[in-house]
Amino acid sequence: MALNYSVALRPNPFDKDASPKAYATAQINGELSLKQLSKRVSSQTTVSRADVVAVLTATVDNLLEALCEGKQVDFGELGKFRLQIVSTGTETLADFTAAQITGVNIQYIPGEDLKTIFGALEFQPVASRAAQAAALRAEKEGKAVADLLKGKDEPVQPEV
Repeated sequence: MALNYSVALRPNPFDKDASPKAYATAQINGELSLKQLSKRVSSQTTVSRADVVAVLTATVDNLLEALCEGKQVDFGELGKFRLQIVSTGTETLADFTAAQITGVNIQYIPGEDLKTIFGALEFQPVASRAAQAAALRAEKEGKAVADLLKGKDEPVQPEV
């Protein structure tokens, strides 16, 4: 299984003066909706699609409730979920108050099966979404995709 990625230059958010570096970005090629997921699960089991949706909805509700109670939720081979607090620091313990808490994130720790799958992934480079859009625009304007690679000051030669 190959995961598509593109590469883009990004600035360092912690050092505005540093030159940008190239980073990979996973290229998502769609979404599996709750309806589609419930149809898949229903076709693989003896449970109706409506029952699958009800179970998944109740599962999410219980996950959120348990996280708000400060619990870590273990989904077996899928992984574990827990809350992680984001805060600013203070010089001393006595100076810290709840006002220093700036947010909460959900931390996900993949299960062993997912770690194994992630370790076996291959990576396939593809054009970025912006490059794909530029190529489509160029094609509609009658330009060759190669013209996109030329400098801005170079004249564009129409295709013959």
